[in-house]
Amino acid sequence: MAVKLIHGTDEYLVSHHARKAVNTLCPEREQTLGLETVNGGVKTVDEAVTALKTCIGALRTVGLFGGHKTVWLRDVSIFKDKVISKNETVKGLLGTLAEEIKKGLPDEIHLVISAPGVDRRSAFYKACAAGGEVEGYDLPEQDSKKKPVIRERAQALFSKARCRIGPVALELFLDKVGTDTRQLVMEAEKLILYIGNRKEIATEDVKAITSSSAEAIAWDFTDALGERRLDEALRILRQLIFQGEAPLRIMFAIESLYQNLTQYRAYLDQGWVQLKGANAQWANDPEMDRLFVQLASDPRGTHPFRAGKLLQQAENYTADELRRCQQRMLETHEQLVSSGVPQALILELLVIKLIAKV
Repeated sequence: MAVKLIHGTDEYLVSHHARKAVNTLCPEREQTLGLETVNGGVKTVDEAVTALKTCIGALRTVGLFGGHKTVWLRDVSIFKDKVISKNETVKGLLGTLAEEIKKGLPDEIHLVISAPGVDRRSAFYKACAAGGEVEGYDLPEQDSKKKPVIRERAQALFSKARCRIGPVALELFLDKVGTDTRQLVMEAEKLILYIGNRKEIATEDVKAITSSSAEAIAWDFTDALGERRLDEALRILRQLIFQGEAPLRIMFAIESLYQNLTQYRAYLDQGWVQLKGANAQWANDPEMDRLFVQLASDPRGTHPFRAGKLLQQAENYTADELRRCQQRMLETHEQLVSSGVPQALILELLVIKLIAKV
């Protein structure tokens, strides 16, 4: 293998497999003299031109003392930047690099390219596929499709470590780590080390040691709202504001939560769903079937653990309270976009009104 292109939207897997390929071609003990790394994570056209010229020059230069040489064009962002990728000089250099690959590199030279994404229709991609090996590591774009992939990877990590984790603990773990593979691997390793020789991961272990991702912090906030934990909800809200989260995005998350709680409160009151352990169990009801098939998204398709959590939270509110919550959210949304009052203060007042039993 003279050329290897490793690409995809899963940054962790692309980085991991690129490093593995580089170490296979050029063992660590030989990398001081035998490895030339070119940073492809560029932000300007000039940086892209410099990176490509450096890479092409490296491929045309034999290794020191005539030995083997590996060139790593690393973290290439050119393909995803519409301005840089359309520049004529950059296009010309990519064409030159593609020609070098198609022509075939000398036996003593290897090229590894890692990139967050490459257009499979491009001439460059086709040249790599024809003249070398291509590996793709993509995550689905939709969150609903990412979650099963991340769940499977988590189960594989725990299984490899010979650890057992129940469905409730696993769902809590996934809620906390989100859909980033790097965070998943790091948090799984922490959890495995934390339990030591026990080999049985409990919900309390996940709560004790697993850090929440930025995505999961928002989930923690809505969970605190749904569970009517005022101190926790205000603490996380302030954390989100401090981290630069846009107040309107927080508002949308609140509105989405209470829309779900209103729906699940109605399902509860109709007798269509009940809690079984930590999961939701749906009834067999013809009227429910007729309604749900008309919805854009059938709630029965929600993961039972997630549905169970919404169900538990809906039990914390009466239907009348949820109607009042909807009115308060309408008023607050208008304030956020039209009032001169600090938006953080507006959101704090809303949180208090939503949770307080008044």
